[in-house]
Amino acid sequence: MLQEHVPKSDAPLITPRHLADADGFVCGFPTRFGMMSVQFKAFLDRTQQLDGKPARIFYSTGSQGSGKETTA
Repeated sequence: MLQEHVPKSDAPLITPRHLADADGFVCGFPTRFGMMSVQFKAFLDRTQQLDGKPARIFYSTGSQGSGKETTA
């Protein structure tokens, strides 16, 4: 069987320290049943030093009525 490989991304990896030095940040995530992903929730829990920084979010849903109105 032929294995598929995910190409390496050219996007830079950042750490919470990089975010702490930033003036603000923008994040996007998928939403399911009105909840953010577990991975994004864990990210927010680990970056409490960003509290008070300007931020924007964007999110997407897979279908109508899947909770986007309760996410933001």
